[in-house]
Amino acid sequence: MSRIFLPFSTKSLALWMLPLIGACSSAGQLVTSTVDGASSYYGTDSFTLVATSPANFGLVSKAQYAPEAGQTCKVYSPGLGGEVSRRHQKTDDIDIKDVEQTASFNIPLSYHVAGCRMELQRVELSIEARYGPSSLDIAGDVGGISIVSNASHNENDSATTAHFRGVCTWMFQLSEARIQKDGISKVLSCSAASSDWTVPNDYMERSKIGGSIQKTKLNNSKVTVDFRVAGEEEPSMDNRWIKTVKGWKPCQGTEKSNRCQTPPSFKSFKMNGRECTVYPNCVEQEHTF
Repeated sequence: MSRIFLPFSTKSLALWMLPLIGACSSAGQLVTSTVDGASSYYGTDSFTLVATSPANFGLVSKAQYAPEAGQTCKVYSPGLGGEVSRRHQKTDDIDIKDVEQTASFNIPLSYHVAGCRMELQRVELSIEARYGPSSLDIAGDVGGISIVSNASHNENDSATTAHFRGVCTWMFQLSEARIQKDGISKVLSCSAASSDWTVPNDYMERSKIGGSIQKTKLNNSKVTVDFRVAGEEEPSMDNRWIKTVKGWKPCQGTEKSNRCQTPPSFKSFKMNGRECTVYPNCVEQEHTF
């Protein structure tokens, strides 16, 4: 099966359009809901999330809370014209900078508002990175840590620490955007890595960065998320480029297909204001006079 990676904006939050009650704060700090005036606060039990991002990468941690089992915790939504279940999200982030960064976030295990007790269900990880100087030269991917109540076969068994690793690969393609037509754009694919920083060769066997942790093991623990950038870039889709000793060459498609033909013919593309025939070196041979 061909691999196809579509551009992803980590600023999208489609799954959390329901009202977010309260605001971000440290554990135990009292905050006031702007929706119904109810007081709200985080519980004292928490864990520390330690995240390391490579140069030109950033990370957004989104701790997501939902009512505990047996509680309805309804609130009226003017936008929907009816009652919905309360939701809450605590957001921490690492801004994109041109150096490697490490940051620590305190993640409470519970959140309370208007008599409703919510529990942490998941920490979503949104990775965003910059590959060029243009405002368009940015891409991202997602991962996450699920909080489970019962033991499962893929749960992290460490009582005090957990370490999740990931490898991010830049995947290049010919841009379809009018402003970058026939230029190079990139998408980002981040996959969970083993303890020796390897990922499966088969894309169908890869998973996103993260995993699951049993809730009873989280209090006072440290969870580390660490990711690296793969040394080699790859095409974003199969059978669109052919690798040669000089670099990757984009195929000239036909009216019926954009795939490489047999025998293949190639086309040029634009990169940094130059007319190019191979990626990433632009030209197949540099002459020295």
